[in-house]
Amino acid sequence: MGYIARNLIMLDVGVRRGRFPMPYLVAAVILLAVLSVFNLMLILGVVRRLRRDDGEAVPLLPAGTVVPEFTVMTTAGEVVTRDSLGGALVGFFSPGCSACEVQLPKFAARAAGRRAVAVLHGNEEETRAHRDALGGAAEVVIEEPDGPMGAAFAVDGYPTFVVIDPNGTVTASSHAVDRLPLPKPAETVS
Repeated sequence: MGYIARNLIMLDVGVRRGRFPMPYLVAAVILLAVLSVFNLMLILGVVRRLRRDDGEAVPLLPAGTVVPEFTVMTTAGEVVTRDSLGGALVGFFSPGCSACEVQLPKFAARAAGRRAVAVLHGNEEETRAHRDALGGAAEVVIEEPDGPMGAAFAVDGYPTFVVIDPNGTVTASSHAVDRLPLPKPAETVS
């Protein structure tokens, strides 16, 4: 017989024999009920707070913001500056980020035929899988999380996506690449 069942039987026998006065049992049940209601209210408050925090996106550069100046080098040795990003789709990714794993193939698909820059925060070894997943669809910049591009775009969460107009101004930003309007495809010069 289980521990709880045995104690319930002993409690019932004790009550019948008059060993446990009924007022104490009633008080114990009321105390447990009050504690349970208090616990439930506390849990609901925590859940509400988590939902509210979850709904508040990590701050992104709002549309109309001019990106501060920066200079970085791609893995191919090309220089990237704010002024050279005109009309680009920029994505920030971090190793070990599960949302980045989901968004990376979508970013690569949207980058096809457009100017796109993928900023991978981490070191060469950590970012190898992300570079392979991009498959050449975007220029790749590897930097530490507090690097020049991450700081210029005020990246506080991953993944982060930004569309830049030819003047270096943010036209849209999001944590989901599907929510962004696409920049115009790159024009070929013949």
